[in-house]
Amino acid sequence: MMIFNPWKKRKVGSDKTQLVSENATKKEHAINFKEIKLDEDNSPSLLGKEIKIIGKISSKGALQLDGDLEGEITASKLVIEKSAKVVGSVTSDDLVIKGRIIGPVFGKKVRFGSSARVEGDTFHETIAIEDGAYYEGSIKRHVGGTERPNKLLKNK
Repeated sequence: MMIFNPWKKRKVGSDKTQLVSENATKKEHAINFKEIKLDEDNSPSLLGKEIKIIGKISSKGALQLDGDLEGEITASKLVIEKSAKVVGSVTSDDLVIKGRIIGPVFGKKVRFGSSARVEGDTFHETIAIEDGAYYEGSIKRHVGGTERPNKLLKNK
């Protein structure tokens, strides 16, 4: 059985060849972005071990910090990994601390892992502390989410 390719029988400059190649080009570049759906449960944005940031980080989504930060960090869900160190304030609705924080912590749901090392005041709605976690500072229940209780900070 032989298969014939109609392209080979046409001359390169013929009208039919140009029409076919123009239509093919248009179809290749026509992408409907409205049909693309992103997964709402995206994996967290990662800030690796090698990264060192001085400044402010803000994320509406999930964030995982493995490196060093000097400044402020805010995210809806935040994981401070064992290798991470934060010198500054940490704010999150759902916060898991496995690394080191030197500064105030603000969160609705705060969890200290066994490897957590925190030096600073914590303001929370709910809190969980695993055996082995090191903590130096005050822990105050604050109903009102991740809003910073400025009056409490100024009294220090």
